[in-house]
Amino acid sequence: MDKQKPRLCENKDECCGCTACATICPKQAITFNYDKEGFLYPRVDFTKCVGCLKCEAVCSFKKDLKTPLLEDSKTKIYAAKSRKLDIVTNSSSGGMFTVFSDVFLERGDIVAACQYSYESASVMLSIITDKESRDKARGSKYIQAELKDSFHKLIALLRKHREKKALVFGTGCQIAGLDLVLKSMNLRDRVVLVDLICHGAASSNLWKNYISKIESEKGGSISYVTFKNKRNGWESPSGFVMIDGKEISIKSYSDWFYMGWSLRESCYKCPYTRIDRRSDITIGDYWGIQNVMPEFYDRMGISLVIVHTESGRKLFNNASPAIDYQLSNRRECLQPRLISPQLRPNDRDLFWSDMQGKGMDYCIEKYVEYDDVSIKKKIKKCLKRLLKIQ
Repeated sequence: MDKQKPRLCENKDECCGCTACATICPKQAITFNYDKEGFLYPRVDFTKCVGCLKCEAVCSFKKDLKTPLLEDSKTKIYAAKSRKLDIVTNSSSGGMFTVFSDVFLERGDIVAACQYSYESASVMLSIITDKESRDKARGSKYIQAELKDSFHKLIALLRKHREKKALVFGTGCQIAGLDLVLKSMNLRDRVVLVDLICHGAASSNLWKNYISKIESEKGGSISYVTFKNKRNGWESPSGFVMIDGKEISIKSYSDWFYMGWSLRESCYKCPYTRIDRRSDITIGDYWGIQNVMPEFYDRMGISLVIVHTESGRKLFNNASPAIDYQLSNRRECLQPRLISPQLRPNDRDLFWSDMQGKGMDYCIEKYVEYDDVSIKKKIKKCLKRLLKIQ
């Protein structure tokens, strides 16, 4: 009898690049390779594959596209922020990443989160053991993380240190993939999973080419990157890099991200642009807080915290002495990426054709969002449109 062949990535919009399939494969028959846009996709070596189909069993993205997750009445929703101003100031929104990770770090447990590597100009899922390293993982990153063997390393640590638990942060698709892997290995009860309200995953190779151009033009190396600096307030962030002490805007790159040109194909079909997730907790910006809780609004940022499970409730309760929070609900917290995925731009294919054929300079001039309005106004406009569709 012929062995069954796994059907992992028949269409690019069915693969989010979470690496769950490669992690679970008992024969190391699955590798991830870049396509021409700079996104990683799985490739099966059928000389090694034994047809066990474990890879298909942990493909949460395809499962959740086919059968959306059900609404859970036990889910609790909060507006929250750290009680420490410096944490809020140096965080993307209200500082929940720092507050939650403190709980695990202070008791000697494992934390895993994405950090920007200046050496490779990429985002990597890293094991974090101290607060100094954790602080380097703060902030939004408009690049898809290169997970590589990150899940393998996490699982190896859990098996080596059986007394420890882990807290893992990631995008909805990354966390959903890890959720099924951990369940298949009977490790899920030792891991708290926190996912993010995510706009989408941008090409890592596009970012590398973009900053390579900047470094070449400026004759130096980038020493600092921020995609969402809050010096002008939470709702009017700025993105820039630093070379030799000088600040250089990355607005064109941010435009490509926000307008959806640089995103992975699966982002336009994402099944995790909703309140209900596979994670224990979901965190993100509480856009629109000034309309529903004006007394709780903070110009430096408020986090939206969605608690899904008992493990999530325990973490929230343990962190509660360090935060100010108010109870919210499903209707109040709605925002674009909790209603539907980013729309696929009509000219997305043209963007990539131009990038590959006419180059970076041409695309910087052509693909620009000239309407330079605040995030607050963009979210409000988009939310009104989406609510009319519902």
